[in-house]
Amino acid sequence: MRLRVSVKFILTLAAAGSIFLLASCIDPSSPGFIAGTGSAAPAEVVSSAELSQQLNKHDIALRFLTAYIRLDRNMALQYASSEAVKKLDWHKRHSGNIPYYDDKMILYFNGGWARVYFQEINGSYIVSDLEVHHR
Repeated sequence: MRLRVSVKFILTLAAAGSIFLLASCIDPSSPGFIAGTGSAAPAEVVSSAELSQQLNKHDIALRFLTAYIRLDRNMALQYASSEAVKKLDWHKRHSGNIPYYDDKMILYFNGGWARVYFQEINGSYIVSDLEVHHR
């Protein structure tokens, strides 16, 4: 009986330790991470202009794509103009057909594709427009 209690106790501690480790992991490349502090701050602390300064067109397009996959219009507005964002349906689930972006500046999604246009602003980029084509 005593051995079972000890094994249960050890398993409980291991599970609690795993949860603690997972909860304490912070990705330093995430937008809310402030370098040098070792802690995450709300995403609002870092402005979209500061965030996108070192990103090239491909990186901006991939972050915009991530927002579209998540159907997160607010995230998309960090990397694109409101005119570009308005051209996509942000309410229609992707139903297992995950949108993707290729290096020819084309965004493919369920039901169509879009050519992606960029605008340079002070050394950084935004998705300025989308030329959407539905199938």
